[in-house]
Amino acid sequence: MKHRWIMIASVLLLAALACQVPGTTPEPILFSTPDLTMTAIYAVLYTTPETPTWTPLAVTETLLPSITALPSDTFTQLTPTLTSTTGPTSTAIIIPTLTAILPTTTATTILPTNTPRPLIRSSASITATYLGVAPTIDGNLGEWNLTNYVVDKVVFGLDRWDNPQDLLARVMVGWDTRNLYIGAVVIDEDYEQNTSGVNLFRGDSLEILLDTNIAADFYVNYLTPDDFQLGISPGSPVPDEDPEAYLWYPASIDGGRSQVDIASVATGDGYRVEVAIPWSVFEMTPQAGQHYGFAFSVSDNDIDGGIAQQSMISNVSTRRLSDPTTWGDLLLYRP
Repeated sequence: MKHRWIMIASVLLLAALACQVPGTTPEPILFSTPDLTMTAIYAVLYTTPETPTWTPLAVTETLLPSITALPSDTFTQLTPTLTSTTGPTSTAIIIPTLTAILPTTTATTILPTNTPRPLIRSSASITATYLGVAPTIDGNLGEWNLTNYVVDKVVFGLDRWDNPQDLLARVMVGWDTRNLYIGAVVIDEDYEQNTSGVNLFRGDSLEILLDTNIAADFYVNYLTPDDFQLGISPGSPVPDEDPEAYLWYPASIDGGRSQVDIASVATGDGYRVEVAIPWSVFEMTPQAGQHYGFAFSVSDNDIDGGIAQQSMISNVSTRRLSDPTTWGDLLLYRP
């Protein structure tokens, strides 16, 4: 028994010495490792407190649909609101600021055209209506159904004009492709026409001023070849006895115009006159819708047996013979 223990001790001694022999590597003694989770639970850790590091939360912007503001001067300002949740990611909803969108004004560009705008005299205007049936020139105005224009502006001899019974008139104007038609009713308590031709204006008579091309010389304040002055005598020495027409201007073609058809009738307080003037007298072709310079006037002579132009009335208060810019307007209207 004693020898057995000696033998065991010797074996152990030899084993211990063998572990110290150079060149040999002792195998580690492996122990089972406790579960890591359990270690984390039961381990007591002592660490130096660290300064907390703040990591910015990730922000996701969600834009609300675009808002179009109605045109208004008053808006409610909405302040953007940041809403953060406690999770790892916060979502911020940004409400956009309303921006006033004013209506856009689109400029309209008017392109020039080759057709000029009609020029119209700013003074009194007369509309000549197209006549489908030409009137019978007999001094009877019963078939005329046109606008009457008052002729009462004293443009010459105001000191010798007494009152509307002394001189007043109404005129109607028509047209067709052949003629310009004049129908006038004149109040004149004393009819005196004792001359003719170039001097017929020095007695009771009518005068027509016509600018046939107003667009060519709208601002020209003197007579040009497209300006016409035509005189009408209802008759001498009484209405409807030897009536006549005389063209004073253009001076280069002045003279009597026998192609003008004239008829007049004496009335209790004056006379009526009906006239058809061929467009050829004015050397023009009429155009519907066209404007022309125009003035209608009546001269008066109250001297028994005398020859004089004592006064003149017109439908245009500014009328001056030598300045077409003072004349009125004539429109050729065709329904």
